[in-house]
Amino acid sequence: MERESIRLTVPATSAAVRIARAGAAAMATRAGFSYREAEELRLAVGEAAALLAPDPDGDGTLVIAYDVEDEMLSINLRLTDQGGATVDVPDVAAAVLDASVDTWRLGDDGRRMVLHKRGHPDADDD
Repeated sequence: MERESIRLTVPATSAAVRIARAGAAAMATRAGFSYREAEELRLAVGEAAALLAPDPDGDGTLVIAYDVEDEMLSINLRLTDQGGATVDVPDVAAAVLDASVDTWRLGDDGRRMVLHKRGHPDADDD
């Protein structure tokens, strides 16, 4: 599969988390991920977006880049135009991320979260 990319720019509000999740599920499905893998990714992106944009009336912008190549989906969520940042990932959120994606990391002083998940074409859908 050739590299495919989608970029979304949404307000850094808790309501925008749904948009981030929908984009992840759509890109995973397009890349051939199983239903379960797409749902795991949707859950992880929702968790990451909620950590970066937790407020209903948050300031700033959340920029989300979805990139897929060779059954690997990388999602880069970046908070811009805002003074606050996520410093720590709570244990529960870390457990969700660990269970849902292959790798993740928090960077840029808590203003960026990068997630990676590899699809498995032979995965069972249940």
